Amino acid sequence: MSTLSTHILDISTGRPAQGVKVTLEREGAQIAAGVTDENGRIGELGAGQLAAGRYRLTAATGEWFAAGGRETIFLSAQIDFAIRETAGDRYHLPFLIAPGGWSTYRGS
Repeated sequence: MSTLSTHILDISTGRPAQGVKVTLEREGAQIAAGVTDENGRIGELGAGQLAAGRYRLTAATGEWFAAGGRETIFLSAQIDFAIRETAGDRYHLPFLIAPGGWSTYRGS
């Protein structure tokens, strides 16, 4: 089984994005959810029990920007990814967000 964590940074302000709702789905069914802490992090999603398969990690960025009185055209940011057969891998998938765009990468 593998583990998953995430981190959301607002690169337009250079600050962590605290309070962003994040969901994790497998094959269209939600299997975990969380909210980023004061450092913009969620340390573990899926309780460390992620088997091989296809997943979607979604951050409700539009809702978060709106709560701060900021506009964005992106209602959410999502990462579709696959966990391979290798057991015990650690997946850290951060979001770098701004009102005009977002990106991701596989962190460590």
